[in-house]
Amino acid sequence: MSITRSRRYAAIVAAAVLTGTLAYAAAPASGSAAAAAWTPPTVGHVFVINLENKGYAKTFGTTSKAPYLAKTLRAKGNLLTHYYGTAHNSLGNYIAQISGQGPNPQTQSDCQVFGDFVGTALPAADGQAVGTGCVYPSSVTTLADQLTTAGKTWGGYMQDMGAKPARESKACGHPTIGSKDNTQAAVVGDQYATRHNPFAYFHSLLDSGACAQNDVPLSRLTTDLAKVATTKTLSYITPNLCNDGHDAPCVDGRAGGLATANAFLRT
Repeated sequence: MSITRSRRYAAIVAAAVLTGTLAYAAAPASGSAAAAAWTPPTVGHVFVINLENKGYAKTFGTTSKAPYLAKTLRAKGNLLTHYYGTAHNSLGNYIAQISGQGPNPQTQSDCQVFGDFVGTALPAADGQAVGTGCVYPSSVTTLADQLTTAGKTWGGYMQDMGAKPARESKACGHPTIGSKDNTQAAVVGDQYATRHNPFAYFHSLLDSGACAQNDVPLSRLTTDLAKVATTKTLSYITPNLCNDGHDAPCVDGRAGGLATANAFLRT
């Protein structure tokens, strides 16, 4: 599917605002000469950081256990107060982030079996692929595909991916097609979850090698940020199941939840 321009722009701006990476001037008052000439500033780099499983009030309320997120970062950017998930559990939201695809029964349940999507060969007129399953056919494209077509770059940075090579690879880590997903629960030494890595669910990225090339462990981010030339247009960051706030407590003994996610954000 090709995401519409308006939806893509909204998604990029929302992600940048939520992570405090986009600064821009307010538009002049409507009707003025300046308003007619005003155009949105160029966004050179967008950083998306995915956190999990806590509602708005607990995250941004006065008693939030994540003060760096709720107060420090909030003061430096803009907070979207009517920004909703598209699915429960996790995977449907991650897939929607990069493709605009709505959930189906398998993605809604986090794809316990990493099976191919079965349905119509091409997306419907509204861009939605009609069917069920997890790994979308190459006819269903993503924001990553669009960035590549436009001559831009992207990187998926997944914490702990490949920490245990027998569990998943260090690039675009995912189960074998048709097999059970053994990354649904964290293990000591590897808290990576395939379901929090949406790039692994699209044949347009798997079959072309784009996922293996661009979807890497989080440790690569430091190297890529060393130069502007190697900093991706889109840096999509997923912490492990403890640092993203999902698990509480965590298998490594940490408290998890918002407090641990807050500590991660500080780094």
